[in-house]
Amino acid sequence: MSVRKKNIIICAGGTGGHVFPAKKLCELLLKEDCKIKWIGSSRGPEEKICEQLGIEFYSYPLMGFRGKPLFLKIISLINLIYSATRFFFEFQFKNLFDKKNILICFGGYISLLGLFHFAGPIYIQEQNSIPGTANRYLAKYKNVKKIFCGFPNALEFFKENNVIFTGNLINLNIGKVFNKTLNPKKLQFKIMGGSQGARVINNCLPKIFKKISIDFPEAQISIHHQCGKGNLKKTKSLYESLMTNCEIEIFEFAESMEKFYSNCDLLISRAGALSVSEVCETNNIAIFVPLKDSIDNHQYENAKFLEEKNSAFICNENNLENNLKELIYKIVKEPKLITKMKKNISRISLSDNQNIILENILSND
Repeated sequence: MSVRKKNIIICAGGTGGHVFPAKKLCELLLKEDCKIKWIGSSRGPEEKICEQLGIEFYSYPLMGFRGKPLFLKIISLINLIYSATRFFFEFQFKNLFDKKNILICFGGYISLLGLFHFAGPIYIQEQNSIPGTANRYLAKYKNVKKIFCGFPNALEFFKENNVIFTGNLINLNIGKVFNKTLNPKKLQFKIMGGSQGARVINNCLPKIFKKISIDFPEAQISIHHQCGKGNLKKTKSLYESLMTNCEIEIFEFAESMEKFYSNCDLLISRAGALSVSEVCETNNIAIFVPLKDSIDNHQYENAKFLEEKNSAFICNENNLENNLKELIYKIVKEPKLITKMKKNISRISLSDNQNIILENILSND
C-alpha cells in the first residue's frame, strides 16, 4: 500500500481497553511511514508504549466526570479547559488553514479534545457494545469523518450515517494460536483475572477447583491462572492451602497471549471489549464475569453479544462462587457442550482482521 505521508494524532489513555487498540493501529500506521503524535494520560501504559514505538508523547491531565463528587467534577472541568487551550496551541494553531492533521480518538475523556480539533478530519474507534460518553458527544461533531465500532450492536447508538462495524483492533498473531481436540477426561482451564477487579475471581476459583477435584476424582484438570499484578502471592497461597490435586500454573501476566489462548477448553474472564474480541477471534469458549460496576453495564452487554449466539456463558458477580461452580460443574459433566459452542463462535468475528480501519484512514485526502 503506497500513500503520501500523513500526520496522525492519537487520543487514547488511562486503561488498556483504550490504549492497546491504539497501539495496534500505531504499529500499522508506522509501517505506512506516517508521522504520529500521541496524547494520553500519565496514569496508563501509553507513555511506555510510545517510548517503545518511537512516538512523541504528550501527557494531558484529563479525567472523568461521571460518578464523581462535585469537587472532583470542578477539577475535571478546569483540567478540560486547560487541556483544550494547550491542545489548540500545540496541535491546531500552525495548521488551521492546511487541515493536515488526522485525529484518531479511542474513547475515554482524553477524546473530548476532539471537540477542539479544527485542523483536519476526526476518526473515532469505539471498542464496546455500549459506546462511552466521550465518543457519543464527539460523534455529533461535524469534523468526524468515520466511526468504527467493535461490536455490531454499538451502531444503534450513533445516529450519524458515517458509522461502520469493523471489529476491534487486537494484538494477537492468530496464526500462532492452536486449538486442541477436546478430551473429556483431560480439561484445560484458562483464567484471566485481568487488570480490573481480578481479586474476586482469584479468591473464589481455588475453592471451586478443590470441590471439583473431590467430586470428580477421575477428571484430569489443568489450570492456568493469570491473576494480575500484585496478586501472585495471595493467589498461590489460596491454591496451596486448598491442596487441589489439579495441575496448576499461576502467573501475574502471560508472556505470550497466543500461548495462553492455545489449547484451551474453557476460559474464565472479565468481559472487557478486547477480552471478548480476543476470545471470539481465537474460537475459545468463555465464562464471562462482567465487572458489576462498569459504566452503563457495558461489560455485561459485551458478553451478552456472544451469549445470545450460544457462544459463551455469563456469570454475574452476585453470589459468584455458587453461580460459577454451577456452570463449571455443568461443563465438567457435559464437556461436549464446548464442541457445539465452538462451532457457533467460529462463525463470528469481532476483530478488524481485514484492516478496514487502516484503509479508511489512509484513503483520507
